[in-house]
Amino acid sequence: MNAPAPKGRQILKMRLTEIRDYTPQIRELFIKAEEPGSFSFKAGQFVMLHVPADPKPLLRAYSIASDDRRKDGFRLIFKYVEGGPGSQYVWSLKGGELLDFTGPFGRVLFREPPTEQIICLNTGSGVSQHFSFIESNLEKYPDLKYRLLFGVRTEADIYYVEELERLKRAAKDFKYEFVLSRASESWKGKRGYVQNFIHEYDYLKVPSTFYLCGNGAMIKDVKAKLAGENFDPKLVWAEAFD
Repeated sequence: MNAPAPKGRQILKMRLTEIRDYTPQIRELFIKAEEPGSFSFKAGQFVMLHVPADPKPLLRAYSIASDDRRKDGFRLIFKYVEGGPGSQYVWSLKGGELLDFTGPFGRVLFREPPTEQIICLNTGSGVSQHFSFIESNLEKYPDLKYRLLFGVRTEADIYYVEELERLKRAAKDFKYEFVLSRASESWKGKRGYVQNFIHEYDYLKVPSTFYLCGNGAMIKDVKAKLAGENFDPKLVWAEAFD
């Protein structure tokens, strides 16, 4: 008789129920738990997608972009990487496929009890982790100040507005802004990089926690800025998505 696989190592059979393409480089998959019929995770965790390959599957990590109170499945956001086997596989999917995963994994979780202000800085597909943090905790902690800066290149790269607006309607105090590094002349919003705007949040006076997800250079820069102000490093949590 075979012993059961350690928790997190069991192969999960998940059904792909929906595909949403937001831009040519950003795709979201909606995944339904099938074998087993339920799936539990904590906001901030990721799963490993098993990408078919010979002689054995390649494992690729993707953060879950869902409310962690869900037990029937999850959503994943993918950024296309030229020549990447994970991207080639995900962009070949049509819907209805049975996919293999292991997980959940990860220790960059929402810290409790939370501080008064939650500051999320993300680039690329890093919004997945932060969306999960906020959606999972809005009802439990309705009086927090939730702030999110979302870095993309151009107006054409903006996505997830509908979902962020849904959170904004549900929250007492959630504000988000896109920061464009290669904006057109007509862009009226923030230009440059997300790390250039952290001082708009009075984090040295208002108890705050930073969550950083995305470009490694951004994370390094934010940490350096905060260290120079003697901000408590235990209130800075980061995961690089390069």
